[in-house]
Amino acid sequence: MALFILAACTATKSRSDMSALGEAYHNTTAHYNGYFNANELLIASEALLQQAHIDNYTQLLPMYPELAVEDASVIAPDADNAIEKVTVVVNLHPYSKWVDDCYLLFGKAQYLKRDYEAAEEAFRYFSTEFSPEAMEQKEKKAAAAKKSSKKKKKSKKRKQSKRKKNKLSKKKSQALKKYNKAVRKARKSGGAAPEKPEILRSGRDGAAESAKEEKRKANEEELKEEQAAEDGPDDNPLKHRPAYQEGMLYYAKTLIERDKFDQAQRILTELLESAKTYKDIRAELSAVQAYLFIQTEDYAQAVAALEPAIELQKDKQRKARYAFIMGQLYQKLGNSRGAYAGFEQALAYKPDYTMAFNCQLNLAKNAWASGQGGALQARQELERMLKEEKNAEFKDQIYFTLAEVAFAENDRAEGIRNLQRSLQHSLGNSPQKTEAYLLLADLYFEDESYVEAKLYYDSTLMAMVQADERYKRVKGAAENLTDIADNLQIIALQDSLLRISQMSPKEQEALALRIKKERDEERRKQLLQQANRQSTQRFNTLNNRINTGGALAEPSTFFAYDDRRLKRGEREFDRKWGNRALEDNWRRFAVTSDALLEDLLADSGSPDILTEEEVQKLLGDVPRTEADIRTAELKIQEAMSKLGPLYRERLEKYDKAIEILEALNRRFPSNNFELESWYQLYLAYQEVGNTAKAKEYADKILDKYTGTTYAMLIKDPNYGDEIAAESQRLTRYYDETYQAFQTGNYQQAYSRSLGAKEEFGAGNPMQAKFALLAAMSAGNIEGKEAYIEQLRNVVARFPDTEEQLRAREILRLLGETTASLPAGAKEEIENFKYEEDKLHYFIIAFSSQDLNLNDAKVQVSDYNEKYHKLDRIRISNIYLGTDAKNRVPILVLRRFKNKQEAMAYYQGVVSKKGEFITDEAVEFELFPVTQDNYREVLKERTLDSYRIFFQQYYLN
Repeated sequence: MALFILAACTATKSRSDMSALGEAYHNTTAHYNGYFNANELLIASEALLQQAHIDNYTQLLPMYPELAVEDASVIAPDADNAIEKVTVVVNLHPYSKWVDDCYLLFGKAQYLKRDYEAAEEAFRYFSTEFSPEAMEQKEKKAAAAKKSSKKKKKSKKRKQSKRKKNKLSKKKSQALKKYNKAVRKARKSGGAAPEKPEILRSGRDGAAESAKEEKRKANEEELKEEQAAEDGPDDNPLKHRPAYQEGMLYYAKTLIERDKFDQAQRILTELLESAKTYKDIRAELSAVQAYLFIQTEDYAQAVAALEPAIELQKDKQRKARYAFIMGQLYQKLGNSRGAYAGFEQALAYKPDYTMAFNCQLNLAKNAWASGQGGALQARQELERMLKEEKNAEFKDQIYFTLAEVAFAENDRAEGIRNLQRSLQHSLGNSPQKTEAYLLLADLYFEDESYVEAKLYYDSTLMAMVQADERYKRVKGAAENLTDIADNLQIIALQDSLLRISQMSPKEQEALALRIKKERDEERRKQLLQQANRQSTQRFNTLNNRINTGGALAEPSTFFAYDDRRLKRGEREFDRKWGNRALEDNWRRFAVTSDALLEDLLADSGSPDILTEEEVQKLLGDVPRTEADIRTAELKIQEAMSKLGPLYRERLEKYDKAIEILEALNRRFPSNNFELESWYQLYLAYQEVGNTAKAKEYADKILDKYTGTTYAMLIKDPNYGDEIAAESQRLTRYYDETYQAFQTGNYQQAYSRSLGAKEEFGAGNPMQAKFALLAAMSAGNIEGKEAYIEQLRNVVARFPDTEEQLRAREILRLLGETTASLPAGAKEEIENFKYEEDKLHYFIIAFSSQDLNLNDAKVQVSDYNEKYHKLDRIRISNIYLGTDAKNRVPILVLRRFKNKQEAMAYYQGVVSKKGEFITDEAVEFELFPVTQDNYREVLKERTLDSYRIFFQQYYLN
């Protein structure tokens, strides 16, 4: 028996070489070892992704929650492990029935990791290699090989049979001669004829009979094989089912994620029209079809596809999700009746409480919209839900729905109030907060309340995930409003300060006193809230201890465990003391009339009298002198002058631009920004089609500011093109100068940098760049001292510029690291080349010299094993520095195909820093670097210069 098993386990050269036992071994091992374990890993990974996803019920629910998680890297280790397992199966058991299933799991793993490009490539190979046609060809070849093998065996048997027959014929001939001789002898003697021997009694050879029986059995086997080939896929459930149809379903899903909708539709159509498509595949097919239509925003078709998907789906939770999505799609289509029916159907499938609650919420909202009730009934139903204790954690959603009802009734103020209440009652529901913040931001933007809109857009960005398709719009709106909101706040603040400065001393003191009382009241509220939180925390801790310690004990007779006695006690307490917050020393608050609060606030003196110093401190930067008032007015003028072009260019609010600039010139005649404001008014009036007003401002500019750039632009419309041409000439001049610097022609770069001032004027917009380039060129020509002097000149002449920051950084590096540099080393970044498509290494530089580099190496290897198992990253370690005292421990990771791959690794480490190096006390820096630049780093034996290069070309 052991020999048979050993024969089955040995590798086979071809499929025809396998015995029945060998085939059974390979099929069983492939299935229950590699494939089974890989499949379990992917099932767990998919479940983990689904659990990590939190549904946002204010948005269209995703058909596949596992694809909606923001970060899918959490399953990367298990997915890579599954890929490894199925790869081993395919290599060890290439002729087993589970090879196609293994390729399917390979593609699914890439799909779940959201590496859709790799998944598409895998499923494309799968579609050609395991299609019914390809499998039929393989089966034919295998059958032909087996037939050939059988013929060889039969031929061999015939030869053996023939030899046996020949041998038997000789014996028979001899026996016949002997028998005939005995018969003749018996006749002569008159006796009875002898009995025929056995060999003469059988009419045929045993070998011929055996050959005929074998032929009959072979014919029967061929008939069985042909019949099995004709059977449909559902006719034999015990037979191993090909994975082709499921693979094509995942291929279509992958193509949808790659926005290749036409190709996906072709695959779905083929599966839909095929009579051999399995029932479970056909059930999932409708869901994928609906998903495709949702992605292409063809919601009517999506609804039509969801109906059979719900009917064919067996899992009730998925039925509920599909029905809920159908209700949402009907809402998008404006069909309130269909939406009501969809949410009602979802509720009938008894989903989890969160979905059931949202079904009820949407039913209340759609009831009156579909004519099944009025807005008043909808509000009453929602308010009833607010009062139910079980909905305490869902108050934010109820208020949001109340806001939607209010907006539907054109009650904007009530809608905004309910949105703010929704935010006040939010308990960490980020998707809901995102919707409330965004809706408020858009409403305030529509109302042209840009300061409030900016604040709410910022809050939206904090709550919103970056994967949200609206993220780019919100970020753009927030950026556009930044300068507008800042200038509006400057105007509001300075106007308030100017108004206060015009008050009498008594009025100022009264205002300061009111401000102080408001601050004290706010402080008191904060203290009370803090006390409440501490008391609640202590109560919860005690309660947990009691519950934990007494889980198995006998029921206690302590009064605090009796709900009825507790409620009776609460009622008696309220009658005597009123409704008091849960806090320490509650009796003291009642007796001392806020005495404790006064102690905590540490507020000395009478609250009704303020000293002059206190008044000035509370009123802040109120202008006290004429110079202060003039400064405040200048700030207002500058802010108003900036708002005009901001309204016109960023928001295209031409009326607002005209309004603010006209107000500027009315309030501050002949102000410092008069020319710019007039030109902006000229452009704004042109854009609104008011040619008379545009001409008025054009004439003003030509009359008072003749010869200015603005006047030239009005006189000659082509003058702007001339300015643009001059700008292009300046840019070209700088590029040529920088090219000279890069090629080592420092003298030419230095001369051209200094000559830019005469060529284009000292006020040209690139003068700071020329100054820094001159400094770097001087450093190469005249040495370190000249370099430092020129850099200091850049810092002094060009404040608040990128060039100043760069010069300061280089100066800092020169001052800190000169002593540790080898002689002749250069720190300028021109030693490095920017080549994003070249092969990259990855440097990890540690700040501590006492670090155990081997421990760090193990931690990095563990991280790579978990998140980059298939990338085959190799790690080595070196030390940079001129001597043992100044050496820097370095880990070098090899290798990455290009900058994009290296930076992807960089971003992954930054987001998972705690998993990369687990000891938080260990400080390190990360630097992707090309091979050539890595050699430069080794030459310089320091990362100081490369750090600047990295920040400039990799992080900006």
